[in-house]
Amino acid sequence: MLPLLLESTIWAALWLAVLSAWVRWSRSCWIGGGVCLAAHVALAFHGVHGWSHEAAVEATAQQVEAVTGIRSGFGIWVNYLFLMAWAGVAWRWDRLGSRGRRIWWGILLFMGVNGGVVFVEGVGRWIGVVWTMAAGVSAYRSLRSIPRLDPRGLG
Repeated sequence: MLPLLLESTIWAALWLAVLSAWVRWSRSCWIGGGVCLAAHVALAFHGVHGWSHEAAVEATAQQVEAVTGIRSGFGIWVNYLFLMAWAGVAWRWDRLGSRGRRIWWGILLFMGVNGGVVFVEGVGRWIGVVWTMAAGVSAYRSLRSIPRLDPRGLG
């Protein structure tokens, strides 16, 4: 049951991010996705790592070594930063502006590709590929819809 919950919470978060570009209630998507991401982290720490940061670092190091050949647990810190950034984006989505949204979509795509394609096998990888394409289209749509400021400062 735990693996299903872990996978479904992270996929729900990522698909809500994609949905955000297509609906008027995008901030609600970011908030819901953030809640799903926080649930994913809590489930992983409770059910997999026994609330141990050291165990999470070790598990991350093993996963990175299996894929890249380099043993590093640094990725756990990247995941912590991603969770905090998502919370900030959900809180301030309507005030991010063009540059902030470009940066956020870039971070989201980087994390999604790594978590959903690079570090996943089997059917999950194909879901990650589909998500990556959908997220790319959604990012483009989201960034196109941002009102541009007149360079002369007139509006």
